[in-house]
Amino acid sequence: MGPIPITRSGFMNKLIDKEIRKLLRQYTFIIEKLRKNKIIKTGKVVADYGEYVASKKLKLTLVDSPINKGYDATDKKGNKYEIKTRKATTWNTPSNFPVKQSQLRKVKYLIYVELDNKWNVIKLLKIPAGKIKQNKYNRVHVSQDLIREYSVL
Repeated sequence: MGPIPITRSGFMNKLIDKEIRKLLRQYTFIIEKLRKNKIIKTGKVVADYGEYVASKKLKLTLVDSPINKGYDATDKKGNKYEIKTRKATTWNTPSNFPVKQSQLRKVKYLIYVELDNKWNVIKLLKIPAGKIKQNKYNRVHVSQDLIREYSVL
């Protein structure tokens, strides 16, 4: 076993280069498999997976273009949906998300998907766009009131 690499910050890395490359190859294999099965489209794994989950649970059709401006999905009536996803980590629990006014003007509903650290859906909200209240930084806080009123789980 070779020397332990030192990271940019100067701290010793517990993984050796060979282990790091093995983990990255596994990650690449997983991402390629998810892309092949049209679960991941853009490389934004959390966002893409949230869109996939929301589309399945709410019977929505995802838009073809992964770079579509303004909305992510439609329903059978032609209503447009913007989907925002947050994933908890061991160091952070999501409680807000960014959304632009221009996005809200184009959609009827905003879907909020929250995943736990093991990729389980723990919150799924279907919020009418007109009910979204942003702060001055164009962020929406996922309050208990929103959860109570618009949860679809």
